[in-house]
Amino acid sequence: MKEFTVILYAGGNNRLSTDLSLPKSLLPVGNRPLIWYNLQLIQSHPALASSVLLILTSSQSRQVLDDYLSTLNITYELIVYRQHHESTSDDQQQAQDELGTLDILRSCYSRIRTESICLFTCDLYGKVNLTPLINMFRVRDASLCMLLLKTTTSSTTGKESLVQPGQKIKYTAEPEFYTVDQSTNSVTSIRLKADLDEYFPLKQNILAKYPRTIIRTDLVDAHLYLIKKSCLDIAICSKYSSFRKEFLPKMIRQMATGQSLEVLISTTANKKMMIRQTTTDLDDLTDLSRLLEQYDCDNKQIRGGCYYSIDETQVFRVKNVLSYLEANRQASSQILSFTNEDITFKDRLEQIQISPDCVVGDGHEIGKRTTIKRTIIGKNCRIEDKCKIINCVLLDNVYVKEGVILQNSILCSRSTIGSKSEILNSIICSNQQVEGNRKLNGETVSPASHESVVYMVYDDEQ
Repeated sequence: MKEFTVILYAGGNNRLSTDLSLPKSLLPVGNRPLIWYNLQLIQSHPALASSVLLILTSSQSRQVLDDYLSTLNITYELIVYRQHHESTSDDQQQAQDELGTLDILRSCYSRIRTESICLFTCDLYGKVNLTPLINMFRVRDASLCMLLLKTTTSSTTGKESLVQPGQKIKYTAEPEFYTVDQSTNSVTSIRLKADLDEYFPLKQNILAKYPRTIIRTDLVDAHLYLIKKSCLDIAICSKYSSFRKEFLPKMIRQMATGQSLEVLISTTANKKMMIRQTTTDLDDLTDLSRLLEQYDCDNKQIRGGCYYSIDETQVFRVKNVLSYLEANRQASSQILSFTNEDITFKDRLEQIQISPDCVVGDGHEIGKRTTIKRTIIGKNCRIEDKCKIINCVLLDNVYVKEGVILQNSILCSRSTIGSKSEILNSIICSNQQVEGNRKLNGETVSPASHESVVYMVYDDEQ
């Protein structure tokens, strides 16, 4: 009998390459789709590897995603959801609101047949050790366990600081305040700065129950959750649209104060609960008696509650251009950690200097007296003579003409760079051409009809 149902959100829009037929889940990282790394993460733990896998995507992305997944040796069910709320107005010009993650989850809820559920998004990147999180969920008999990441400073590659390619956009991440108890790894509240007034309120009954409570601002949500279906029943029947931004903070607050979750149910929602199937099977690697000692639990301890586990390794979400560039620079080591496959470029080409940390796709043509360092090159790329390419990402079918200098830039699929151009800290979007002898620094070359669009992998929930 299965212990978990794994639900992977894979329908987020790709705002990087302007190729809207390519969802964010298939955005190439080290010449492999971003979703590949998440599937490897699922396979890394036996409890999830043997679980039912539900992949949620939009109708526009269904075919291309299914085509890729069918090439892999995995069992999955692809579930298509609509992207917008059904309009209740006759005004055809009315803007449609995109569905939140909880709205999307309702589309697959009838397919969940286990008591434990793993939810996460396809933009999580890195080799996460899921064992502490899963063990805590089991031993505490938790209602919810969430993975938190340590906030990182600006990334560096060697001695060089990474600079965001493309047009400079003023973006400041909104601080998240996590009220946690260090002795039990309980999380008692999640608040954004916008939700706070001048003071941060702490209730006396919570402090009495969790005496080692602290407020941390050095953590960010990885959007990976283990949750009991009994709690998800409440979420489905609530009025909320977003799981992370709306329902989760209220659920944690209710449980920390000992109040019932039933008050979160919308009076207009369908209150019919799904028949739940409890599971007791654990994988062979689990020794509950040892785990009870590790987490300082005993059978008399009150079960339930919300807990967190912190991963301090190089794990992050690919949610903007800078994180996408950093993910590509770590791709060779990430693939090696998952599959023991070294994908770095080792061929020796006459009169060509390619550093060993580069990844070069099949069908490449590279001209003489060309230097390439710390760069990802996709399939069927053509690079002519006397080019210099450093710290770049070239997607498939890119054409770089003679004497071009590229540095810290992203060239999307089917883009062309004219001879003797100098491209620094820039993004060249799909199907775009840069004329010869151009000098670009910190610019985004995009279709004229979309000049106002910010081409980023934006921070959504999917």
